[in-house]
Amino acid sequence: MRSFELHNLRRGSLLILAILCLLLLAACAGDKETPEAAPAGNSAPAAEGDAVVANLETSPEPTAVPLAARVNDESITLAEFTSERERRAFGLDVEPATAAAFDETVLQGMIDQVLIEQYAAREGIAVTDAEVEAELQAQSEIATANGQNLEEFVNAQLYSMDEYRAALRGMMLWQKVSQHVVASVPPTGPQVHARHILVADEATARSLLDQLNQGAEFAQLALQYSLDSSTAPTGGDLDWVSRGDLLQPEVEDAIFALQPGQRAPEPVVSSLGYHIIETLERVEDRPLNEAALAEKREQAFLEWLQSQRDSARIERFVGTGG
Repeated sequence: MRSFELHNLRRGSLLILAILCLLLLAACAGDKETPEAAPAGNSAPAAEGDAVVANLETSPEPTAVPLAARVNDESITLAEFTSERERRAFGLDVEPATAAAFDETVLQGMIDQVLIEQYAAREGIAVTDAEVEAELQAQSEIATANGQNLEEFVNAQLYSMDEYRAALRGMMLWQKVSQHVVASVPPTGPQVHARHILVADEATARSLLDQLNQGAEFAQLALQYSLDSSTAPTGGDLDWVSRGDLLQPEVEDAIFALQPGQRAPEPVVSSLGYHIIETLERVEDRPLNEAALAEKREQAFLEWLQSQRDSARIERFVGTGG
């Protein structure tokens, strides 16, 4: 793998994801309608530290149905949680030592789905029955082309077709909310065009720095000495770099700290070795490539989702403590 290649987010189509990755659905099981209660966002802000109730091992107040959690007074039943846990554990070997943490992961996914549904209700975002049926038809055609029966495959993953419809609706709603949230993320950002030479030891790095200071050609030294086989043939060219692109944060920090035309005066140390770094160009609002834009949007959505968690009243009754 290239030492400095851009992160490639795995964003398969909705159809392929639903067929091959049923176990990764974050949607809650069961055909549960979003309640028509007043939006939680209309209530007065909670005091700091009061937004989330983390008494994970405390039983809820007596109710007609045992609960796994409550999210802004909307219930996730213990039966729903148990069914979802069984689906997520399907084909996995959940060790007793990690069972509680696994429970918490499953429950957090269900809580996040409820938060998505509550936000969608407030914003008027919905998935229609026609959209769900069209998606099911498309999936059925894909399954048939692969010699499978969709209903049998769904049943094998511990879903009834009605449960799968509800899960699919939740996944499609998640996608719509995500698109809504990240719509304002600008497709441009600060980028730096840089190059580097990677060597194994400090003595070699300092020797090359001395040669560069005496007028040696950077590209020629990179071709001759750099251990980064993906950039050495192009003179060490890293192309345009956005924040978060590089796998070595020390190198990225050094690149963004330099002005165009500057070379780092000292070798930069990373887990790979010693780097000689030059920044060639810098643009503050250059269009992001597809991978960088996808990552920027992903980060924006995760930050938004965390803000939804922080502002919600969440009571957990299963999972790990702490």
